Amino acid sequence: QYLRHLEAEASQATKYTLAQYRGNFCTGRYVALELTLGMMTQISLPEGRSPEVLCNKLVGDDSGKFVVHSCPGSAATGCPLHCDGCHEDMVKHFAVGQCTDGWMLFEGDVCTADNADCISKNKVDVGLARWCNRWPAPGVPVYKVKDAEELDPPAE
Repeated sequence: QYLRHLEAEASQATKYTLAQYRGNFCTGRYVALELTLGMMTQISLPEGRSPEVLCNKLVGDDSGKFVVHSCPGSAATGCPLHCDGCHEDMVKHFAVGQCTDGWMLFEGDVCTADNADCISKNKVDVGLARWCNRWPAPGVPVYKVKDAEELDPPAE
């Protein structure tokens, strides 16, 4: 009995919830995403949502802050071991309980049946994995500089 209690307590300590609020000040209603510290988790989003398979991993650092890694997976192969190929970095760095531009990381499961502010759990791409293939890769120019001939080609 005591061992089960310790296992449940340890399991709960690794569970987190990332909330995305409608505004930037982390008040009112929000959508939530469950995360497990140090573990890549796979979620199948509802039909019509993108990506179809959502992969998320929460990693802690030495300062007590956390980084959320989010990327698309596939129905055939599931989730990758890491999201290094995804360069989207808007929804990444968090301290527990601190509002960051409308996102907040909580310890444990805060999206429970008696919490009316949480309007959905694990049904929205809170970590913005859908932007992975639209985000510029580091070191790759976003714009190509054109010379005068490219802007105004000579008439033929």
